[in-house]
Amino acid sequence: MTILQIDSVSSIKNILETVCAITGMGLGVVAHVTERQWIACSVRDTIGIGLRVGQPLDIHSTICSEIFNQHEPIIISDIDLCSNSRWKEKLSRKGFKSYISFPVFDSDGTFVGTLCALDFKTTEIEQEKIIPLFKTLSELITFHLGTLDKLKRTEELLLEERRYSKRRDTLLSVLAHDLNNPLSAIISLSQFLHNKTEDSREKRTTAIIYDAGLRMKGLIGNILDFARGKLGGGINLQKSPQILEPLIVDILKEVHAADPERDIVIDIQLDQPVICDSGRMAQVFSNLIANAFRHSNNSSSIYINSSIQSDRFIFKIENNGQSIPLYILKNLFKPFVRTKNNEGEGLGLGLYISKEIIIAHGGEVDVQCQDGKVTFTAWIPV
Repeated sequence: MTILQIDSVSSIKNILETVCAITGMGLGVVAHVTERQWIACSVRDTIGIGLRVGQPLDIHSTICSEIFNQHEPIIISDIDLCSNSRWKEKLSRKGFKSYISFPVFDSDGTFVGTLCALDFKTTEIEQEKIIPLFKTLSELITFHLGTLDKLKRTEELLLEERRYSKRRDTLLSVLAHDLNNPLSAIISLSQFLHNKTEDSREKRTTAIIYDAGLRMKGLIGNILDFARGKLGGGINLQKSPQILEPLIVDILKEVHAADPERDIVIDIQLDQPVICDSGRMAQVFSNLIANAFRHSNNSSSIYINSSIQSDRFIFKIENNGQSIPLYILKNLFKPFVRTKNNEGEGLGLGLYISKEIIIAHGGEVDVQCQDGKVTFTAWIPV
């Protein structure tokens, strides 16, 4: 039971010190009491009896067997004057002259033990003071027992949640990996059929299949990256010197093809290569550009700026759209977070993965929203 952990609570030791100081008795104990055993859970011993925390006694050798059955306190100031022969025999056998014991209950009202004070000498006990004091101290112990129970339940729930999360992430990783190969075949075949056919209707159909396949492949890639990160694999990088302007332009063309009427303003000034993983940076560009298209007004322009300043590669993209609420803006780079206008689309992993990739490169990414303009800025060292 949780009461067995009670010696680790400093407040319980203070309670026993208070009990001994107020009563003048040398032994204070919080005990766990069952039908068969009395177990010391916390001990304050100034009379050298040698009682240890965790030490069990036969319940029938103690007066606490009476409290176990009746749930009523027992107060004895002088055992020689006690009229109860059973109590007198049990205490006298161990040399105790005075004794106080109050029942202790858990937060559900179940009897779990006792708060006791004992001494080898007789003690003058003012019951009108001792009874409310012990009652209050017993209730304090009940409060601490409830706290320990809640802490234990919370720890158990947290452990189970961690186990569940690990199983879930492993399943996501396996599922995404198994879907990747057949999806790649669908993409390749749709591209082959698109290039082979001359029929305009078939071309539109294969283009739809191809675009949907690429979108699904991107989602699967995000799931794999997310699962790897959660399982401890992190973002793997294969760095080399890269000219990033062609990469940005190619990705922009792919995204723009789905919305060719959209106005785009580009300002790219890259005069040196950047040490990076081009495949991973392509994910970042794709996610940020697609995000700008998805969340901006169809009639508005999208501004893309990229340059190298102070040994940093900087990529900035701005779009005009609806303002993002502050509570969403603060959590936008967390997994599974989506804006209200995008709750039915995607998994909410794209921006999270993008940030992880940028961080893995030693850089940062942030977002600003002002007057309906949303600006994402990412940078990495060159």
